Amino acid sequence: MKGLPVVTIVGRQNVGKSTLFNAILRAQSAITENTAGVTRDVLQKTVERSEFKIPFTLSDTPGLDIENIDEISKEIIEIAFEHLRNSDLILHVIDHKDLRKYDHRLIELFKKDEILKDKMVLTLINKVDTEQDEYDLEPFYKLGLNELLPISALGRRNFDLLYQKINFFLPDKIKMPEDPYCKIAIIGKPNSGKSSLLNTFLGYKRAVVSDVPGTTRDSVSDQFYFQNQKLEIIDTAGIRRKSKTGESLEFYSYKRTLHSLGEADVVVLLVDAMKGLGEFDKKIFGEIQELGKPMIVAVNKWDLVPEKESNSWKHYKDRMEAKLSILKERPLISLSAKEKLRTHKLLESVIALYEKSQKKLTTRALNDWLSKWGGKNKVQKASNRPPKVYYATQVSQIPFKILFFVNDTKLFPSNILSFYRKSIVAEFGLDGLAVEIELRNRNEGKEGKE
Repeated sequence: MKGLPVVTIVGRQNVGKSTLFNAILRAQSAITENTAGVTRDVLQKTVERSEFKIPFTLSDTPGLDIENIDEISKEIIEIAFEHLRNSDLILHVIDHKDLRKYDHRLIELFKKDEILKDKMVLTLINKVDTEQDEYDLEPFYKLGLNELLPISALGRRNFDLLYQKINFFLPDKIKMPEDPYCKIAIIGKPNSGKSSLLNTFLGYKRAVVSDVPGTTRDSVSDQFYFQNQKLEIIDTAGIRRKSKTGESLEFYSYKRTLHSLGEADVVVLLVDAMKGLGEFDKKIFGEIQELGKPMIVAVNKWDLVPEKESNSWKHYKDRMEAKLSILKERPLISLSAKEKLRTHKLLESVIALYEKSQKKLTTRALNDWLSKWGGKNKVQKASNRPPKVYYATQVSQIPFKILFFVNDTKLFPSNILSFYRKSIVAEFGLDGLAVEIELRNRNEGKEGKE
């Protein structure tokens, strides 16, 4: 299929590239295709399986450490490298038990080549067949590799994590040039001012504004430019209840709202300043949290709050956070859509939060932080049997999820996880995001999902 992302397997001879290629294609039910004329050197097949969020082209290159180079092999190498430069993700395979000079040459090439240095390279330490092998990776960390994953292509060890990492590095969808930079969904109870905010952003009346609750029955969207970026704003139907017993129109409005949430990059939860944070607002907050979406809580109609003083907003925030403590970790802003008060600041906050959510923390950076972090000593001293994190890697952006391989998941209660989470947020500048930590015992993940 034309236009698909390209994932290319590369490495020297006999490191297990073809075994990996066949293992990823195993039990595949999708269409496969050969690229005419280059099967001798670069084999390509389309991968379309349930484990992967989008289809992609998987390429298997020949071993590039050819000793006696003739004209044919020189051409093979040139074609292979040109193919690498056109790849979206490179899977660099190294033999765990046999690190050679050419491995170092390839690593240097990835760092120095004008095109390859900007490519995402996931180094796979192959032939890691035992648990001890999996945690004996110090020589490879010393090579300065940013993304490193121990696997066994033959035994399919760590293939579930390999699939997660491939998904992580590939785009969520094939983005076209005309697609917006960021999609923003406005959500809240009926009559909280969602349509007014949409109209303010667009600069004209796009949605019906009325004091009658439930005026917006469907999600309304439009695009506009802010700071030279094309944004798409979605005004969702006001959520009242999740009930199949209510009128069908209300139920389908709710379903379309959930669909809009799924499409959004950032969600603005709008709260009526005059009514405050109610139980149903908290339920909506929970729905957004469940999806792991970046979220800003905006208190609308702030202009209507009577007798405001310099510390009124602080006191208002304190009361909201007392009702829902997790709000202390989420961006909060007061505004007036009708009076265009701080709506510009809201958009700036949306863009800043979106860009944080797009961060991809390298495995090397995470494990460097783990090795140097002083907090782990406090954690271990506070426990009878110390919890230990062997390896950390980011596996998704929305939700922003970090995977910990640990000695025992039972040794990581919520307070310990919260301690790790807050440290990660502070270290990597992720404030405002719902960062999740997933735990996995180190003896898990030996078999990939079929």
